[in-house]
Amino acid sequence: MSSIIASIVIGIITLGLDVLPEYMIFPLLIISGIGLILGIVLLNYKAKHSKRDKSKFKRTNTKSWDT
Repeated sequence: MSSIIASIVIGIITLGLDVLPEYMIFPLLIISGIGLILGIVLLNYKAKHSKRDKSKFKRTNTKSWDT
């Protein structure tokens, strides 16, 4: 979540500042875009894998090998 917020803030600052030279604007926008996409992917991955209720899964190997 922090990657998403930081990327948005960097993008807004980059577009809002007129002082930055033009050769610095595009790399900063690309970096913030990559951070935004990566943050969304990681947030989606975490949401998918944290919903799993592990108490519903049964053990498949329940045989005891007493000799």
